[in-house]
Amino acid sequence: MRRFLTIILSLVILSSTFLGTAYAEKVFRWSGSWGNTWDLSFHQGFIWVHMMGLTEGLIKWDKDMNPVKGMAESYTISKDGTVYTFKIRKDAKWSNGDKVTAYDFEYGIKYILSPKNGRGSFFGGAWYIKNAKDYANAVISDPNQVGIKVLDEYTIQFTLDGPHPDFLTTCALPTLYPMHRTSIEKLGNKAFDAGNLVTNGPYKLVGYTPNVEYILEKNPYYYDADKVEVDKIVGKLGGDPFLMYRRNEVDLINVGAAQLPVIEKDPILKKELITFPQSTVNLMYFSYFEHPAFDDRRVLTALQKAIDKEKICKFVYRGLAKPAYSVVTDLIPGSTANDPEVVEKFRFDPEAARKLLAEAGYPGGKGFPTVHFLIHSGQANDPLILAVKSEWEKNLGIKVIIDNYEQGVWSVKRFEIQSEPTFTFSGASYLYPDPAAPLTLNYAEGCLVASLKTKDLVEKVRLEKEQTEALKAGDEKKASELAKRIHNIIYTRSTPEARKILSLVQQAQRTTDPKKRLELYRQANKIRDINMYSSFPLVQPMSARLVKSNFEVPFNKYLVGFPVGFAYIRTK
Repeated sequence: MRRFLTIILSLVILSSTFLGTAYAEKVFRWSGSWGNTWDLSFHQGFIWVHMMGLTEGLIKWDKDMNPVKGMAESYTISKDGTVYTFKIRKDAKWSNGDKVTAYDFEYGIKYILSPKNGRGSFFGGAWYIKNAKDYANAVISDPNQVGIKVLDEYTIQFTLDGPHPDFLTTCALPTLYPMHRTSIEKLGNKAFDAGNLVTNGPYKLVGYTPNVEYILEKNPYYYDADKVEVDKIVGKLGGDPFLMYRRNEVDLINVGAAQLPVIEKDPILKKELITFPQSTVNLMYFSYFEHPAFDDRRVLTALQKAIDKEKICKFVYRGLAKPAYSVVTDLIPGSTANDPEVVEKFRFDPEAARKLLAEAGYPGGKGFPTVHFLIHSGQANDPLILAVKSEWEKNLGIKVIIDNYEQGVWSVKRFEIQSEPTFTFSGASYLYPDPAAPLTLNYAEGCLVASLKTKDLVEKVRLEKEQTEALKAGDEKKASELAKRIHNIIYTRSTPEARKILSLVQQAQRTTDPKKRLELYRQANKIRDINMYSSFPLVQPMSARLVKSNFEVPFNKYLVGFPVGFAYIRTK
């Protein structure tokens, strides 16, 4: 009897050990992708986390960045390239078990386009849809005029304003995602809280502590759940990422140049370091302010020629970057980042910079207004920002003041009208490898805005604030009138060069000839690089990541080095 009990006990222990190993939870922890809301209509929210695993569009990207069917089981494109019809897979479900339908896509896209909800400048392929831009800008008020039509519960059709070969790819982007109408209409903004958020991707949001972390778990209703290996994703939003990585508290971090000497001396860290080109340009750009000095192209050229980008790449980035002379990286087809004329115009030449500044009436920087750099706490010791400050003060004799704000305050203040000439620093990333990515229609129209004199830009911003208030008050007539005034400023006060860019982009969007299309975008890029002065490209950085050796992570080099998708992460 005792022997029998011993055998039974041994089997129980072995079974427990086996089950514990077989069902050990796989958790991936990383540091990156901050935000302040899970609402998809906020461009500055956690939309990239939605894209990496919370929400899925009709199309998704595979691990190699190729567009493949997501929520769509099939699609057709009309011969003229203007009508796309998608059949939605019938096994697609939301994280609460509800079925995903064509109505969810119609609701989600129109929700984001609505001027009452849309809270960001990024609309991507949504603006390719007929009348979408006019609806988003409150030129028209009827959402039924937008070229989206539900044919039946599982079929949705998009009518575009012209042939756009990249529309299919943009269907993988957040502005063309579905949204769960029932929860939003029932809960309002609380529908985007952790615990309430209903999503249709491979993961669901189960926890969120602002500025600390968010937690995602596998969505059991996802149609491809069996192919999702990692059970839980933990996104760390605070702390020192490098320190956390060395303490084994996270599995993936972004690496800056300051950490490279330490990594090079550590054989384990050196082995775990991954570097690759990324489609990002670090740049500085105008905030909203009014000053005639910054309407003078001699001044703006001088400011750029006074920055030694080669030195910054060598000493600040330790070779993990190269000088940028275009806001479009050379990873994008049609880029003129390496065009000799573009490079020469803004190449470092302090003597020429001082001469231009003197010709503009500011010899040795005398009489030039104090310039402010508006930064957030995370940029407080950014060596790139400090280097630009030093270059301008040393080479031009102008004074620069750095204004440092807490991140939440900064994210609001940078969109406000400033009383002094002010620049902010950021990065421009293009989400997919197509010449249209940096020059979609809304970006092309952004060139019109970028070419405005500072006083006209300030007037536009004031009118936009009035328009927002009118929409909140339900005064659609006033909002429409303000939209027309804003449109008039943009289209009548912008420069001829900016209007030429728009014309070239419109031509490119109407052509189906790949070679002609590429050339039109190349011409538009070159005009922008030579004539658009409100953004100063600084460097094109390499992406550097530390990844624990027990994980295999495919990276998206077109989206600041984020993972392509959490569902593609594998353990070794």
